[in-house]
Amino acid sequence: MMLGASIIIPNLHSPVLGNVLAALRRQTVPPLEVLVIGQDRYGVAAAAPDIRFIETPHPTPPALARNIGVVYARGVVCCFLDADCVPAATWLERLLAQQQQGRPVVSGSIAIGVPGESFWQRCDNIASLGWFLATAPAGERHFLSTANLALRRDVLHHVGLFNEQYRFPASEDTDLSLRLRSHGYPLYFAADATVYHRTQRTTPARIWRHIWLHGHQWIPLREQHGHMFGVPYWQRLARRVPLLARLLIPLVALRDMYDLYSPQPTLLRRFSRTMPVVYWARWAGYVGQLDY
Repeated sequence: MMLGASIIIPNLHSPVLGNVLAALRRQTVPPLEVLVIGQDRYGVAAAAPDIRFIETPHPTPPALARNIGVVYARGVVCCFLDADCVPAATWLERLLAQQQQGRPVVSGSIAIGVPGESFWQRCDNIASLGWFLATAPAGERHFLSTANLALRRDVLHHVGLFNEQYRFPASEDTDLSLRLRSHGYPLYFAADATVYHRTQRTTPARIWRHIWLHGHQWIPLREQHGHMFGVPYWQRLARRVPLLARLLIPLVALRDMYDLYSPQPTLLRRFSRTMPVVYWARWAGYVGQLDY
């Protein structure tokens, strides 16, 4: 018997929310409930009788929206899904199967090379979520993405809800991952629990801004969880000689490229055209750290 799952979707006027909800209705294992939290100018969530829409008076950061969803959730398992992530039909079944095997924290994958995916969308997905692509090997991870994540509600209450001081997407994921690890919970990546990420970052400027924000929020994360990070050489250099650290960004980004592509030969073989853009985008994270 599968565990009951509450699907929690933070939303800020996603133009593909209707596709997300339609895909949830086609799941091979239906969820216990679907909660959408935030604002929806398209009226999709409010018009859906099978969806619980919790409208907020103001635009709500993802961490706060997810916390509101947890308060209302009734399922044993909370499944966090972004409002631009369209799940495959077996998505929930695969996540819950991992839960049944005793893995209380499981993240699924991002499909790559799907119909309708533009070149720039593909580059953004690889640059920001490359370690969680469907081409990546399954197994334990140091961090997980809450764009596609299932964890038991009692585990979440044990370690604490999302940290609302992180107002932009991404860092609240890492903060939660670190707190889960510090409490002894392994983080498992299930490559077969797939979603299609319909990102709206479809220009070079938007991609740069996205990865820059990741880097910009990395500094407070390191300050809060320094005992789990250590301080790599580039970080120490950035504190002492910022100009030299900036000059070394191309080399550090090159190391990222090796770490990203070496375990994913399919990614390298099928999508090599994206590599120059992904390499350039990885610079943005380090620039964001220096600009903090």
